[in-house]
Amino acid sequence: MERDEILNMPAGTKINQLVWWKLFDMSPTPPNNDMLLLQDYSNNMHDAWSVILALKEKGYQAWLENDQVYRDFPGQTNSCKLYGNGFVYFALGETMPLAICRVALLAMPR
Repeated sequence: MERDEILNMPAGTKINQLVWWKLFDMSPTPPNNDMLLLQDYSNNMHDAWSVILALKEKGYQAWLENDQVYRDFPGQTNSCKLYGNGFVYFALGETMPLAICRVALLAMPR
């Protein structure tokens, strides 16, 4: 998955599945594909916080900001920066949970 595709992905099942599979190492094939266990990482801050905690366990540190105005990205007022493994990742989102999911996917091996 390319960077631009991740940064433009809307909240919903697709991004939630990708976070579940890539960050939490859940297999998309049986027996670990029980979609009833899929959390709403991209819409619910409580669920998104588990993404932050999983990233922390992997050695990343997150910096969250909201209510910022990005002239070139209207409507995307939440940002998440992720530091770790010698890299800095950055993503915007209409909501904080979406920004967290986007930055998590950027940091995971493709």
